[in-house]
Amino acid sequence: MKRKYLNKISKLAIVLTIASFTSCKEEGGMAPEYMPDMYRSPSMETYVDYGELRGKQGNDSIRNSMTARQPVEGTIPRGFQPYPYDNNFDGYELAGQNLKNPLPFTDEVLDEGEELYGMFCVHCHGETGQGDGSLVQREKFPPLPVKFAEGLDISAGKMFHTITYGKGLMGPHASQLTQEERWKLIHYIRIGFMYEEPEEIEDLEEITEEVVAAEVVEEVVEENEH
Repeated sequence: MKRKYLNKISKLAIVLTIASFTSCKEEGGMAPEYMPDMYRSPSMETYVDYGELRGKQGNDSIRNSMTARQPVEGTIPRGFQPYPYDNNFDGYELAGQNLKNPLPFTDEVLDEGEELYGMFCVHCHGETGQGDGSLVQREKFPPLPVKFAEGLDISAGKMFHTITYGKGLMGPHASQLTQEERWKLIHYIRIGFMYEEPEEIEDLEEITEEVVAAEVVEEVVEENEH
């Protein structure tokens, strides 16, 4: 009796095994996908056009419209500050005349400027700003004409313009350094190598008040938008 029961169980197991291999297939011999969204994202990929989704054709009127579209003309990313001076001699001169370092000087700003100098500038300008960095010493670049020293006649605005666009053999750094980081770097160079005195406390307080006021206005605008 027991043997007959085991035989029935064995036969049933064989039948179920065969059924599992043969019954769960779609036309063409492919097994169905359970929860297909886990395999194929329903969202459109960046460079897939609006007329196609999961290989199915959609609206022909937008067949060639890509999901990665150009921003609306005249718009800028949130938090981005446009730079109004062109990459030419006139822009360089105007930046020198009009731009002032908006960052209040602090020891923390100086330390961050020194760190940035070590990452982006020391290879050419050298540890003391005399244009004798490792790339110059290895003759990868000719000796730099600009030496950061006391009495150097170059304004903070011109330095910012140069870091932004590059000048001569120096390439642009706008994609590597934010505007705030560029100003921190300028603080370090002018105080550490050009031996300039930090701004007077009164001026710093005025700048701080202007920054705080601007932040308050921005918060009010955002609240009204909601």
